[in-house]
Amino acid sequence: MRYGRLIWLVSVLFCLVNISAAVVSAAPNEKLFNSDAKKIVYYVPQFSDFKEISEQDRYFLKKVLRRARRNNVKAVIFELDTPGGRVDTALKYRSILDKAGVPVIIYLNPNGISAGAIIALAADRIAISPNGIIGDAMPIQMGFNGIKPITENPADEQPTENSSNSPDNKKNSGSVAESDKKNTSDKKVGEKMAPTTARKDSAINKRLKKEVKRLQQRLKSQKDSPKQRQAELANQKFLSVFFKSLQVLAEKNHRPVRVIRAMADPYQKLTVAKDGIKHQKLSPLTLSAKEAKRLHVVDYLCSNKEELLQQLGLTDCKLQIITKTPTEQIMSFLSYPAITAILLILGLLGIYVEIRTPGFGVPGVLGVTALTMFFLGHVASGASDWGPMVIFFVGVMLLMLELFVIPGFGIVGILGILCIMISLFGAFGFENIDTAVNVIGISILSAIAIGVLLTIYVLPKSTIFKRIALDTEQNSSAGYSAPHQEDDSLIGKTGQVYSKLRPSGTVMIDGKRYDASADGEFIDEGTTVKVVALNGFQITVKPVNNSSDNASSETV
Repeated sequence: MRYGRLIWLVSVLFCLVNISAAVVSAAPNEKLFNSDAKKIVYYVPQFSDFKEISEQDRYFLKKVLRRARRNNVKAVIFELDTPGGRVDTALKYRSILDKAGVPVIIYLNPNGISAGAIIALAADRIAISPNGIIGDAMPIQMGFNGIKPITENPADEQPTENSSNSPDNKKNSGSVAESDKKNTSDKKVGEKMAPTTARKDSAINKRLKKEVKRLQQRLKSQKDSPKQRQAELANQKFLSVFFKSLQVLAEKNHRPVRVIRAMADPYQKLTVAKDGIKHQKLSPLTLSAKEAKRLHVVDYLCSNKEELLQQLGLTDCKLQIITKTPTEQIMSFLSYPAITAILLILGLLGIYVEIRTPGFGVPGVLGVTALTMFFLGHVASGASDWGPMVIFFVGVMLLMLELFVIPGFGIVGILGILCIMISLFGAFGFENIDTAVNVIGISILSAIAIGVLLTIYVLPKSTIFKRIALDTEQNSSAGYSAPHQEDDSLIGKTGQVYSKLRPSGTVMIDGKRYDASADGEFIDEGTTVKVVALNGFQITVKPVNNSSDNASSETV
């Protein structure tokens, strides 16, 4: 009877333990998913290709999350396979995932390396393929001198003169203590051991002097390199935020903080007793899928999305695959920095050639089209709205007004240039100011260089340029005549504008053509003008506006 009761009690306890475990395992999912949400799960495989994270993909994910929040779906599964990318881009992913408004599960299929690990930690849950890896999130700096890790090495802390806790001072104080101890013992031993003691003291003193000299050199190098100290302070500023962000991400879903830090900090050591894994190498930590699951860095191991849905308890939900449409793919392509630079160069060159030539033709159409595609790419990708595009065309109109309507160059032209520059930076989004500066700067310099080369070597030899350019030779046999500066007989004579003066062109006087410039305004072809001044070999004319001028002027 006693054994029967004991078996019954053990059975009851076993059932209670199983029920408690089931409740505990199901509690996170129940808490994660909104019971009032529609039974729809968005699955985003757009990031399943093994490539670096980018701003363009981030914009697309932001649009998907906005759509999911608007449609009140159950969850969004974000498939990711990446070797990493820029840290600032990864932190922007973290920001939009924090503000998603719907549960987000990142499925590492199979790799979440470097910036990919940071993005994964920002999600509500992490799933990983059984053959996947996660980690190696140490930030690096790429420059002309190669790749440089941004780390925080405690052993490299610079000592100060008053720092009694520095490694060198500890070593020196230890040496002094040993020296004092040795001297005391030498006195007790007596004269018999004096030669040996003297040799040992001499060696200690030499070593001590060497350490002091090395310390002085380090202090001097620290004092003489303010740029190095500034660079170290800048790195510390970044690392302070970076490591704290990793800590917050780890604590968000009760993940091991030290293990997460070891993924980014090569000097973070781990032990089996304290952390569940041994890591003593000077390198960032990278975990296999099974190790990550055992250490609770990830939540699920699954081979496909169906298995993931089953582990999430969402098998009763409809799975919708969300991919980019062909139009979105084209617009995303147009917003890549290299493509935007090419479009800017084409647009600037087209407008420049169009301004320098009469009428409106192919260069103008090409320039306007390229710039339109530049702005549409950024609008469609989500980097900006329609505002920068409107500001740009307002700036172009102001600039054209200044060049062709208002004489000289003043406030209207300056406002036009400012509007154009503001619109170009605004198209990238002002949070991407560093990318905008690089792309716009390279584009403007390249456009200027190409424009100079075209003007000197290509355009003068082309058929189109010969049709729109003035002849380089103006022979007297063709009716051209250049006045001498001392000959003022042309002053007061009247003639007609042969080619539009804006402000320079040609006029016809007494059956001969002369180079002329307008006096303060643009003058159309066929307008009657009067010579008012001679400037070297060019005459200055102004329109004949009243009958008195016509009556007193000579006939043509």
